[in-house]
Amino acid sequence: MAYDKIDDAFHYISDAPPGERTAAVHRLTGQVFLASHKAGFDERPAGSETDPDYLTIPHRQDLDPGKPLLLEFVRSHCPAELARVEALFARPGAFRNVKDLLRRKHLLANWQIFESQQIEALLRKWCTAKGLPL
Repeated sequence: MAYDKIDDAFHYISDAPPGERTAAVHRLTGQVFLASHKAGFDERPAGSETDPDYLTIPHRQDLDPGKPLLLEFVRSHCPAELARVEALFARPGAFRNVKDLLRRKHLLANWQIFESQQIEALLRKWCTAKGLPL
């Protein structure tokens, strides 16, 4: 099964608010079916919602560890800023403010690479847990 198809569908779903787009993968064939409630199309076969051979691909928010992932990055890349970053999470706009801090420290690109790698690892772990051979 091609991981790229699942990854593409994952990004398709995650580029919209949760619930606006969905995707399913057929466990046996690896075929991916997309749907967009807003655009009014649905490629999923009838009955796929209840068929155990079809798995709904998760939205990024379903996999994204959020704050713990960001704190892990800070611990490993700029540990001197950990207390400051933790304090930022006590106020609204924490992620924006932390990203501003990382930008000033010239670490934003490193964060984006780290985050992307971790999300990919989580999606691959999801595939393995669901019995999807990659």
